[in-house]
Amino acid sequence: MSEPLLLGVDAGLTNVTAVVFDRGGTAVASSSTDTPGRSPAPGRDEQDHDDLWAAAVGVIGSVLADEAVDADAIAGVGLAGHGHGLYALDEAGDPVCGVKSTDDRGTAVLDAWEASGRLDEAADRLGWRPFGADPYCLLGWFDRDRPAVAERIDTVLFCKDVLAHRLTGARSTDAMDGSALVPPDGDAEVVLDALDLGEYADAVPDVIDSTDACGRVTADAAAETGLPEGTPVAAGLHDVGACALGAGVTAPGEATVILGTWGQSVVVTDGPDAGSGGLPRRYLDGWLRYRGTRAGAACLDWFVDEFGDAWRDEAAERGVDPYEVYEERATSVPAGAEGVLFHPYLNGSTDHPAARGGFYGLDLDASRDRMLRAVYDGVATALALGVEDFGVPVEDLRVSGGGAQSRLWTRTFADLLDDAVTVPDGTEMGARGAAICGGVAAGVYADVDGAVAETVGTQRRHDPDSERVERYRTVAAAFEEARDAMGPTWGTLMQLSGQRGGRE
Repeated sequence: MSEPLLLGVDAGLTNVTAVVFDRGGTAVASSSTDTPGRSPAPGRDEQDHDDLWAAAVGVIGSVLADEAVDADAIAGVGLAGHGHGLYALDEAGDPVCGVKSTDDRGTAVLDAWEASGRLDEAADRLGWRPFGADPYCLLGWFDRDRPAVAERIDTVLFCKDVLAHRLTGARSTDAMDGSALVPPDGDAEVVLDALDLGEYADAVPDVIDSTDACGRVTADAAAETGLPEGTPVAAGLHDVGACALGAGVTAPGEATVILGTWGQSVVVTDGPDAGSGGLPRRYLDGWLRYRGTRAGAACLDWFVDEFGDAWRDEAAERGVDPYEVYEERATSVPAGAEGVLFHPYLNGSTDHPAARGGFYGLDLDASRDRMLRAVYDGVATALALGVEDFGVPVEDLRVSGGGAQSRLWTRTFADLLDDAVTVPDGTEMGARGAAICGGVAAGVYADVDGAVAETVGTQRRHDPDSERVERYRTVAAAFEEARDAMGPTWGTLMQLSGQRGGRE
């Protein structure tokens, strides 16, 4: 009998990825495609359910067709997807709406709730403050501006739950995404009533544990995807939680920095009230807090796309990856970029939606190399401060995401935090976290702890360097001073650009 294989599907804002893992957590085959979407108007980011399903079917079919994969050996499936936004089905199970978490339309509703005092009441119940692209605000927008559409809403879902519905017919969500609708006391109706949305209380989906099966692959889904009919499908996780699980971060005091297109600072806590700042969410048997910088590794990509032609030419001449040259150039400049500071808020942040990026300390001697080093330092500083600002003691910090392949970046976190930092093995943490959920649901692993012990190893470790630690203390202080002083200016610049803040 073949060893069991597990499929993790991660439907993020940028890519839809499917990865088949063996029991030991090693990727056997993977496939990825751009996340489909549409923007019918400025500030609108929508997701068609059929397009999302088609993308998932494509990548699942691709990995199952890989010669290294025995499709019949797939024992379990797990799902991850971007959080927040609003996905809904009507009574018949047909799509009503699909709105991504980068959509702005709920901001005006948020402003009205703020003025009426409703927002404060809801926030007291939730333990966090709604924002322009969370399910509450988007539901409020449809209720106010598209009542004919709102009347059709029978079940509210999240991104990954759309895929679960297509795979199994289930109308449910996991506890992590569910905690964006259901407060710690379990009474979502009270929050909806506070926002004058009580009529939608019946639309809140069933909430189940992330590692429980929400259903099994139906005959129709098996025919479309190539998955074995009857395969258990785990409820899965919001992709932030899936990345944390895929990196082996599960217990209070453990933390991760996810350095992908976005940057996320994540810490596991004892409960919803532990720590401060960011967003508290249910996570496995406990809770976590996270805050996002909406441009993480994307800051580096932006800078080198705009200013890196000469570096790419050098890479081509040497026959090496351009990122090897970028790293060499940045490493040639000391920590702190010789007084050049960079704010990585090219697309705002969850704590400061109106924030914008900027270079500070430029002079006539400022070179591209110095600015490049400042980009590396600025991204790392924002995320390291995000971990520290939770106020939760951290005993184990891991760096994951595509940016974790950069030794400069991962070493910088050790220096900024003045503590050892580890980099887990593997690259597709979100898909691996989803697959772990699928493995527990299928009985391949007895529990999450056992699964992590089998699937997550360490690629490398960095210890802090005392000289760089002192330098980065100065960098971090300057970073915070500039960030705090720029608040009013960011608002003015947003007005000049004709944009609105408030997106998550």
